[in-house]
Amino acid sequence: MGKLIITSLFLLSNLSGCQQKQTIASTMENQDQLIDQKMLDIYKQVKVYDYSPLYQVEFSQDACGYEILINDIPLHRYLFLGSANMQRIPINDHILRSGQQEITIRLFPPQLSDESWSPTFVEASKFKIKVLRSKADGPLNDYKQIFEFSTSTKRGTENFLATGQKVFEFKGTFVADVPYELEGWHNSKDLSRENKDELLKEAISAYNRFRNILIKKDVTGYASLMYDKEVELAKAYYWHTSIDSKERWNEMSGTVREKREILPLKNFKMVLYAGGKVLALQPTSLLYKDYLSAIHTQTDSEDIQVSFLLHKKAGSNKLTAIR
Repeated sequence: MGKLIITSLFLLSNLSGCQQKQTIASTMENQDQLIDQKMLDIYKQVKVYDYSPLYQVEFSQDACGYEILINDIPLHRYLFLGSANMQRIPINDHILRSGQQEITIRLFPPQLSDESWSPTFVEASKFKIKVLRSKADGPLNDYKQIFEFSTSTKRGTENFLATGQKVFEFKGTFVADVPYELEGWHNSKDLSRENKDELLKEAISAYNRFRNILIKKDVTGYASLMYDKEVELAKAYYWHTSIDSKERWNEMSGTVREKREILPLKNFKMVLYAGGKVLALQPTSLLYKDYLSAIHTQTDSEDIQVSFLLHKKAGSNKLTAIR
């Protein structure tokens, strides 16, 4: 009889444990479905406008490194050997609302053919950039140019005016007219007023949490972390249909699940943007020094940088993703 009682208790314990595991699994599945649907429903927060302008920068470069910032938020950086021939990058997510916008161009001496670095700009160094406005759903060649900058040359030559100098920076403005308003970093805390050592620890912790999500291929965690950012991107680029949200979420979740190595977080520095309201950890090693984020991954065929900019919302003391 004793054995029967023990066996019965064992079976009841196993049954209870199985039911508990099933309940936990069911709860997790429900949570995954909820966050999945939440991402698929982002389009419902996007208004449809009569006029939906798309702003882009178009630029070319030779014999110099460069960094482009819009409203003091980094857009693109390249420092190595090579030339850029008329690249275009959309910038709506850098424009929070209508009005005057700031554009910053920083140029750096070039890498040479022997992979060494010139200490100064050379005569062939040059850079040109335009800001273009078009309809978001219009043809690529139907646009209006609203801003242009190109490096100056020495009189009577095609040689860069800053030849022999070590640094070059240009700041300019252009006016954008957009139908949306984004909160973005507009009311974010000024991180430059915080203790730098403590802020660095917080930033490292936030970056490592993000890395762990990528390592575990935690799609639900990734969605939760990036939700606010994705809502703003959808508003900025007028992704107002269910197909838009589905394509975006399929792309994001597919990237998280992709087989890749998430490289360790090392050799980095903390950089503040947007008047101290936005933070990034950026690589300092030579190989990755033109990356905007210290998080990068490798597949069998390529090395990929993962954009990750942080801020603290007004009223919050937690670093969260903004771009």
